[in-house]
Amino acid sequence: MENIEFEIKYAIGHMMETNYPRREFWNMDDKIPNLISGIRAGDDAVVVGKSVINMEGPYPLKLGSKTALIHTACDVVAMGAKPKFALNAIQAENEEEIKIAVDGLKKQSIGLDIPIIGGNTQTVKELKSCICVAVFGELITDKVVKDGNAKEDDVLIMLGHPVEGDIGERIYKAKNKFDTYLEIVKNIDVHACKDASRGGWLCNLLEMLVKARKGVEIFSIPYPRATRYLGTYIISVNKEDVKDVLDIALQNRCPAVTFGKIKKELGLTIGNKEYIDEEKMKELIKNFPYKF
Repeated sequence: MENIEFEIKYAIGHMMETNYPRREFWNMDDKIPNLISGIRAGDDAVVVGKSVINMEGPYPLKLGSKTALIHTACDVVAMGAKPKFALNAIQAENEEEIKIAVDGLKKQSIGLDIPIIGGNTQTVKELKSCICVAVFGELITDKVVKDGNAKEDDVLIMLGHPVEGDIGERIYKAKNKFDTYLEIVKNIDVHACKDASRGGWLCNLLEMLVKARKGVEIFSIPYPRATRYLGTYIISVNKEDVKDVLDIALQNRCPAVTFGKIKKELGLTIGNKEYIDEEKMKELIKNFPYKF
């Protein structure tokens, strides 16, 4: 974290990207019966009844062939759901690229046990090669784990391996995190969870805080580059449940690091220094169109 002020500025900017579409589609939530979490919530996935759905992309084709299904499923699991099946859309330059995309998605599908049952493939030469994936899941309990429900005095835990490496490594690390987290959800009241994805752990933590209208005291650094994509989970649990979370993580050989405490007082503190004060946090809360 060589320049934390820069990384905080970057994180806030990244959070702003979805403001316009969320405002424009704001009233669409009213059209869906049994909608639990939609465009207004801006959470990791959409929840209708017990169904949890997420779509991600477009990914550059070669990157998507290694990670598109993994990353899209990550957000479904974060809300407490087991992925059931997926759809994909592939834009390729030629048959060779189609093979790269399909072979990579098939490996992810088999490794994560998420069947791909449909989608669309095309080769329009004027378009850039890319992949989009949609994943459909089902809640494993009656509770939806939202990203903005952190409670005062909760402990923050970073869960999982950074999802990186070749496709086999990525699949193993993602499945290990998925299985561990869903076991935690079955046995422990997880107050909030956020995928530390694009924007990094700092950006996603800030979004959790803005939605919860809480502050944080960070007492360890879960990863030195705060704005790097990790593919890990930030989970918020009652301090009495931390040992149980660590027990489950240990049994599954899944990394788990406690790194912060949720505070009632608005702000972001790391060590002895306050990097976001109460007034700045109030401004962020005011400017972000979330409905909790």
